[in-house]
Amino acid sequence: MMKVGHKAMSGITMAAGSIASLTAVAMMLQQAGMDFAGSYSACVLFSAMSTLIASYKGLPVVLTPSLSVTGYLVFIVAISHGLGWQTVLGMSFLSSVLGLLLWQVGGRWSQENLPPVFPWAIKLALAGFLIYLGLKIGRIIITSTWQVTMLGDSANPLMYWSVAGLVLTLSFIAGNWPQALLAGMLLTGGVTFAEGFWVIPAAPFFLPEGLLGAAGQLLLLLDNGMQDSAFYMITVFSLGVMLSAIHWSTVTAFAGQEEAAKKVKMLFAVGAVGAWLGVPPLVVSPTTAAGDRESPTGIFVTVAILVLALFCEPVLAAVADFPAMLVPVLAGSGFLLLLDALKACPLPAEGDERQAAVLTTCILVLLLPLTGNFATALGSALIGYTLFMCMAGKVRQVAKIIWLISGIFVLYYIYGSIF
Repeated sequence: MMKVGHKAMSGITMAAGSIASLTAVAMMLQQAGMDFAGSYSACVLFSAMSTLIASYKGLPVVLTPSLSVTGYLVFIVAISHGLGWQTVLGMSFLSSVLGLLLWQVGGRWSQENLPPVFPWAIKLALAGFLIYLGLKIGRIIITSTWQVTMLGDSANPLMYWSVAGLVLTLSFIAGNWPQALLAGMLLTGGVTFAEGFWVIPAAPFFLPEGLLGAAGQLLLLLDNGMQDSAFYMITVFSLGVMLSAIHWSTVTAFAGQEEAAKKVKMLFAVGAVGAWLGVPPLVVSPTTAAGDRESPTGIFVTVAILVLALFCEPVLAAVADFPAMLVPVLAGSGFLLLLDALKACPLPAEGDERQAAVLTTCILVLLLPLTGNFATALGSALIGYTLFMCMAGKVRQVAKIIWLISGIFVLYYIYGSIF
């Protein structure tokens, strides 16, 4: 009986963290023009369905839209380039199809030749990007004409409560609370509600709505000229590479390397279907670490709570008007991802190869948060790795897939400099 209770509590913990992540994703998509109700309903419903499918296929994890990938697509790709949420979904669909085809044709070959430093470096870079994004949304840091960034105005209520929520959340993380993100989000929301920065709507519960407005709305092509189309396609390509690294590293971490390629292909297939239904790319939720993967009880409890959460959309929509609650989730997720990445360092022991890997990691970790452009960061890191290995006399140790992707990014940079 105690074991069942423990598994149920792990399911509640996973569900709580997942709801916080799903709410944050819906808030971000709202910034790109998508209806919050439709986005939230689609994300929660599809997350519950895909989690059951993954568990049935031998991958007992919780699947939720990626905070880091969604943040990158919304704030850097869509908003900064004047694109809508339909374009975000179109990129998600095409990158999932591309990833599925690549892993179908050469999954084992990619597995054996891709240096392990790249999934690790991507995880570090995404952690830095999430932290920076959270600080920026909470106005803790703002843009400056004199330097890269500067501290925000402490007299701004948004900045004040964002800092308070983030410090509280980091304290919970330091105390190894499995529900740290949810606790930080709820406490920040409770205090800001008491201060009157947002209000509970007259009808706090409602039937799920907006699903028809979210499904089938993705935009697969742009008609704004060759330059925009080239940007669209290179973003699709870089997103496919990024998702491959994320899926591979998380699948091997939670389920081992046995038949990992099949599970990665399943995640890409789920991502393609989700894009048609109005959901950005799904990944293995970090909250899965709080569950018991040897028993499906926790997963079933998580799914049940997610279904119930479908009816709480009006309350969560009101929270989006004052995004201080979003900061603990975004920045806190970044710190959790950073801590997880630092548990194991796959840098090679040999001097020359180690230097190349360290320099490559530095390029990726610095460029992604500073530029917000994953294509630029990844392309520069791949080209840099190839050059570093060549200069170290390790030309034959550079995998063919690295040469291929580096060449594609070189052509992308040449095209961008000309047009």
